[in-house]
Amino acid sequence: MVLDPRLAPEIVHVPFPDGFRTEDTSFDLFERTLADLGVAPANVAGVMSETYQGVGPSFMPREYAQALRAWCDRHGALLCFDEVQAGFGRCGTMWGFELYGIVPDLFCMGKGISSSLPISGVMGRQDVMDLYGPNEMTSTHSGNAVCCAAALASIEVILGEKLVENAASLGPVLQRELASIRGEFPAVVGFAPAEGLVGGLLMVKPGTKEPNYDLAWDVVNGCFRRGLLLFAPVGVGGGCVKIAPPLCINEEALVEGCSVIREALREAVQ
Repeated sequence: MVLDPRLAPEIVHVPFPDGFRTEDTSFDLFERTLADLGVAPANVAGVMSETYQGVGPSFMPREYAQALRAWCDRHGALLCFDEVQAGFGRCGTMWGFELYGIVPDLFCMGKGISSSLPISGVMGRQDVMDLYGPNEMTSTHSGNAVCCAAALASIEVILGEKLVENAASLGPVLQRELASIRGEFPAVVGFAPAEGLVGGLLMVKPGTKEPNYDLAWDVVNGCFRRGLLLFAPVGVGGGCVKIAPPLCINEEALVEGCSVIREALREAVQ
């Protein structure tokens, strides 16, 4: 979502260095964008980013993330990550930011924390978290007992059944399968990023990087008719067919699911 600058003038946006639609993945892009917008580093209170772009899923280069961490330290800005989708094993690490070899000052979590019920949380450096004392901050549904119990049970399963390790071991399989699909359909699959058990096929109009929303929908619909359920971010996400299977999936089921995607795409382009 791009915020209207007239509504939030203090928030500025820097292109996400995905290496596809933003080809420049050097950290110079970050500093140059701030300079072009007239933002002095000393006036930056914090930098907020999804660990990966949610509906992509697009990851920033490790070197870029580490340079961003160093920049925030140098200028006294808080580095904040959104781990709502990336956390709790999805990327083959407990936290997605571990892929980058950095630790943010603050990060938020949700979804995978309970595997169903609505609950979210924030973790961060002690000096930042301790700025407010007990009961000095409120929220509408603070500390719901049922949701907290679900979160604890979910975390116990993730750890006890070694689901993070399972996502890590199957990550190369998913990468291989998506790369193979892209190789078969290079004209319409522009990008196929993946880490752990999250990946995507970005559908494009032939010869361009323009999102092909209709083709993405046709693939998702074709998968549905073959018994495979996928998320269809129509109108957003660059026409992406997103793959995020259960963390308990095995290799046979993962390969089978990718073969269904391949069949649906083959039918759609015909």
